[in-house]
Amino acid sequence: MKYIKLYFTYAKCSLMGKLTYKANVIIGLAAFLIAQTFSLLTLYLIISAVPSIDGFSIYQMGFLFGITNLALGIDHLLSDRLWTVSYYEVKTGKMDHFFLRPLPVLFQVIASEIQLEALGELIVGIALTCLCSSQLNIIVSFSSILLLIVGIICAAIIITSFKVFVAALAFIFKRSGPLLQVVYNISTYSKYPLPIFPKVIQYILLFVIPLGLCLYVPFDNMFNPTYNPYFLILAIIGFTTVFMTIALSFWKFCAKRYESTGT
Repeated sequence: MKYIKLYFTYAKCSLMGKLTYKANVIIGLAAFLIAQTFSLLTLYLIISAVPSIDGFSIYQMGFLFGITNLALGIDHLLSDRLWTVSYYEVKTGKMDHFFLRPLPVLFQVIASEIQLEALGELIVGIALTCLCSSQLNIIVSFSSILLLIVGIICAAIIITSFKVFVAALAFIFKRSGPLLQVVYNISTYSKYPLPIFPKVIQYILLFVIPLGLCLYVPFDNMFNPTYNPYFLILAIIGFTTVFMTIALSFWKFCAKRYESTGT
């Protein structure tokens, strides 16, 4: 309860600071909406040129695009400060005040910023998911909806876990932003059905960066209920727990090697 109260206190301060500059928030939100719209338009132009891609219709692609955006949006909303840690806060010594406070450093980093621009991703994700699902013959049940929700939440946790892992490298090398950008760009592949990729990419998205397991598998199971949804839920939660534990352990390992720097 202590950390929950502290989190909301941090979040409140972050929101108050951002809303002081309302024009900046509006411009940032509009920019993300425009970026997401153009990304969606690109997908539409690709799909409209052919009846389907590997058997997937435009509404199926849109539905998968939407739920992936929800996962990316949740991560973006809640853990965006990891980018600044990996790019320059360690290098410039701005992490010192986190280490001086009697609170876990990672908790402070996560709680200290709420990124309102992520609302653009969430709005597009919700709109796409609702619009495209209404045009599809989806097998709707409590278990399938629960599987999808768990998959979206776990996908967001996995994305954040990889950001934590790569950002932690900055404690040793002072800067890990470019590597984080590479890893994060791989997550965008989860917006597309796994079968359209080579086998190597499929295995990476299923087991190395298991966003395919969290997003594509629940999506596919709504059309082709091959697997028991509750078994998939356990598998997704299990993979997510393992990746989150590895990321947190690596963060603690690297944080112990942190040295203040102003260069």
